[in-house]
Amino acid sequence: MSTIIIILVVILACSIIAGVYFWYAMRHRPPLAKPLPFINPPHRNLTPEERIAVERYVESLAKKQRVVLPTGTSSSPEKLTLTSQSNKVYPVTRAITRYGLSTDEPQKWRYYLDAIEVHLPPLWEQYIAEENYVELIKTQTIPLVISLNGHSLLNYAGEQSALPPVVRPMATNASIRKEESEHIELLSVRKESREEHMLSRSDGTREAVAISSGLLLFFISLITPILLMPWLVAAGIALIAVSVWFLYRRPAERELREIHCLRGAPKRWGLFSESNQGQMSNISLGIIDLIYPAHWQPYVAHDLGQMTEVDIYLNRHVVRQGRFLSLRDEVHNFPIQRWKKNMVLACGSLLVLVLLVTWIPLSMPIKLSMAWLKGTDSIQVSTVADLEKNTLHVGDSLKVTGTGMCSIPANYQSNRSYAFMPFDCSAVYWNNAAPLPKPQSDVIDKAAALLTTTSQQLHPQTNTDPKLNPQLATAIQKSGMILLDDFSDLVLKTQDLCSQDQDCVRLKNALVNLGNAKDWETLVRRADSGSLNGMNVLLRPVSAEALENLVTTATSSFFYRETHRAAEALNSPPPGGFLIVSDEGRQWVNHPQPTVSLFDYNAVDQWRELQRLSGMLLHTPFSASGIITNISTDANGTQHIALHSEPGALTLWRYLGTTLLLLLLGVSVVVNGLLALKRIHRNRTRIIEIQQYYDKCFNHSLTPIQAVRPLF
Repeated sequence: MSTIIIILVVILACSIIAGVYFWYAMRHRPPLAKPLPFINPPHRNLTPEERIAVERYVESLAKKQRVVLPTGTSSSPEKLTLTSQSNKVYPVTRAITRYGLSTDEPQKWRYYLDAIEVHLPPLWEQYIAEENYVELIKTQTIPLVISLNGHSLLNYAGEQSALPPVVRPMATNASIRKEESEHIELLSVRKESREEHMLSRSDGTREAVAISSGLLLFFISLITPILLMPWLVAAGIALIAVSVWFLYRRPAERELREIHCLRGAPKRWGLFSESNQGQMSNISLGIIDLIYPAHWQPYVAHDLGQMTEVDIYLNRHVVRQGRFLSLRDEVHNFPIQRWKKNMVLACGSLLVLVLLVTWIPLSMPIKLSMAWLKGTDSIQVSTVADLEKNTLHVGDSLKVTGTGMCSIPANYQSNRSYAFMPFDCSAVYWNNAAPLPKPQSDVIDKAAALLTTTSQQLHPQTNTDPKLNPQLATAIQKSGMILLDDFSDLVLKTQDLCSQDQDCVRLKNALVNLGNAKDWETLVRRADSGSLNGMNVLLRPVSAEALENLVTTATSSFFYRETHRAAEALNSPPPGGFLIVSDEGRQWVNHPQPTVSLFDYNAVDQWRELQRLSGMLLHTPFSASGIITNISTDANGTQHIALHSEPGALTLWRYLGTTLLLLLLGVSVVVNGLLALKRIHRNRTRIIEIQQYYDKCFNHSLTPIQAVRPLF
């Protein structure tokens, strides 16, 4: 038991730690940074001096970003935050490309290595060459350049103090892309809407796994000691509550990403103005390459070359364009179908449900829970008439005292022991009929008579036999022989018991040999006629012992058979009345239990023990009490009442918790299973419905309106 407790405590501790970590990770998870495809695996670690310089630069940049411009935007498009991956420095040799927007912001330039945006300290623009040796570190947003062509952040503070902040010299040999002539207007900067945020929000799989773990903790609490039950239940409730909160909470303001609302004329060209008509990814707004959702491909061409409002994230992903294309409207009109969480919840609930059904007996908790919901009564009776007057229901508390008969089961269960075999005093018949008599049998009387006469002749109580001459008796005693002085009586009692030809064959043959007769019928006729009267038979001790064993063996079969027949005959109680059964196997009587089971005795003692038990248990006082768990009536009109011990407060809560968990799991499996199937189907048709919606919008806008010609 101690090992089980230790294991459960470890599981509980791990679950709590995992829940806290999950909560912290969800609350403080950073935005996903873009991978750097041009970085080779070799790298070095950031030195302590470089680390201090980087942190000083990031802090100075953060101070500048707190200044809010009149347009409502910060002075820099990206906020740099160092992570655990910022300790690795990646060397790169690449050309640097510069882009710009037509805005009033002082910092309107963006720097790219290939197609990846990087943050370049402003004073280093003068050091840009056609091929640049650059050292980068990763941040939560975009990579930070810490070294450019031999210039390091270690000396950046001195450079910043030496040059005016507004100086932006232009290098003649720099690979800098000049600003395009197309005018791009920055209308505003806003936070993404709730619908737009749902597109990048987690699909709820992790929360569903956590909820399933909470349900598993509920199941474990039902099979653990009472001491651990409240702690496991509390841990499960906390885990489920936190997961549900994360699943349905509204996003915080700081979690919403910024969206730039621009106005310009989109054109189909590549990063360096190459014409490529076959790819939607090469559509640019001025110098900004736009990234569209895949299902917008047939529709973005309608706005090419026209002044259009475009809303984009900082990573150039488009969320709205023109009059119709809008991810917000898509989510509003065609909700996102998150089916994975329902599938995980359905599978997790099904797993816990299978464990609950296979490990915990559910009949008692369900019966008692349903009975308590309906209401119960407390009944106490001492006569059959009083019990007949009451209307009994499952869940009622019943206490009965009276005199009844212990039952004899028709079939004995192998998984339990019976103290008063063949009687079962955990089930008592209670009625007004006369008690059954103790078992009697003529066959048993005949077998007992044969055993008695054999024992008396082979083991006489006195050394003197009045039928014999004293001198002859003395001579027989000295010789060690054993005398059968009434051989005729032995033959007649054997015939009386073994009247059938197939009975006692070996014993009959032995007596035929001793009587020197032709066959058994002849020997019996001689005994009946009196010819054997006065006939004495001398036996050696070995022969006498063999004869006694033959008699014992022959009579034992009759004793065994009659004992079983008598026990079966006792299983015929009078009709009517009640049979009060303990479904836990509790004994309703106070008699001391026998130390030896009935069928462990020898043949003769079995019959005697059966008679003793019958005299004691066929009409015995009993007392039964408990909660009614089942009521039924058999063909004889006997009403069967099953009782269970009244549970304590903790057991009562465990029964109620088992029923509630069973109901919760069943509902979860059905509801989440149906929702998963429904959402899988709707997810497959969602994109088709969105495209059909866009087809109607664009076709309707392109259809010319014809003038109505008057009739007259």
